[in-house]
Amino acid sequence: MLVLLGLVFTGGLSGQARAENPNFALPTLGGTQLWADEHLRGGWRIQRHAWSGHYRLLDEQDVRRAWGSYADCLIRLNDHTSAAPQARHLVLLVHGIARGPATFGDLPGKLRKSGFEARAISYPSTRGSIDDHAAQLERLLQRVQNVDEVSFVTHSMGGIVVRRLLARNGAWKSTLVSGRLVMIAPPNQGSLIAQALQPAWPYKLLYGTAGQQLTPAQAAGFSVPDIPFGIIAGGLGTPEGYNPLVPGDDDGTVAVAETRLEGAQDFMVLPGLHGFIARSHGVEQSVLNFLTTGRFKQVRRHPNG
Repeated sequence: MLVLLGLVFTGGLSGQARAENPNFALPTLGGTQLWADEHLRGGWRIQRHAWSGHYRLLDEQDVRRAWGSYADCLIRLNDHTSAAPQARHLVLLVHGIARGPATFGDLPGKLRKSGFEARAISYPSTRGSIDDHAAQLERLLQRVQNVDEVSFVTHSMGGIVVRRLLARNGAWKSTLVSGRLVMIAPPNQGSLIAQALQPAWPYKLLYGTAGQQLTPAQAAGFSVPDIPFGIIAGGLGTPEGYNPLVPGDDDGTVAVAETRLEGAQDFMVLPGLHGFIARSHGVEQSVLNFLTTGRFKQVRRHPNG
């Protein structure tokens, strides 16, 4: 009877019979600060729990299809050939601290419609250091299959995580071509707000180790990306910006001046608050333009050449 129940919970037999952990195929509750994407294939994901270290397999609708060890979940993932990537150019969208994949709104879907294999990843941004998060991305990219090139779109601290990833010279660089990087509202020069809040215990509790690394002094130690990159800053377009506590124009959290980084291939300021700018229409089109041409605005050619 227990064996039969186990087969029901896991969706029946696939191939020859094997023992599996009982699983209710139900939608998950999210848990963006507890789960790290460790393997992507199409819209399916294998995630690792930040505390227990166990894994789960989610399908395209975030329904849990298996759990246990990484090997257990990989076996179940291999049963689903429909999970193969739809394009050879992967775009990873990396959210900021205390946020999740929903940061990017419809952008991943619009990029897929434009011919990219675009996926907004999840990582427990408040549960480790920037190096920890870069190492997670490194493992994920080392496991990627059926893609040739990888580009990145980031929001806020996600840009710092990808900068650290690119500086690590991981094994994935020998199998994947590095494309382009778009950083949206990144604290490239560090954040004066983070510096002011750093000593406060509520800030330390809520934002963890990574939150302590967003000061100007810490930011100075991160390498400049070695791939073409562009920066989109949020601002009001006035000397005061949205937040009177942030010097100069700003998006309410990060100053326009704090987003700048020498070597950028393009730079633009769009109206928008920090938490919402990554899903605005102007950002969506600009990101697509940069990933395809290396510029945020399309260059219109004269009809006579």
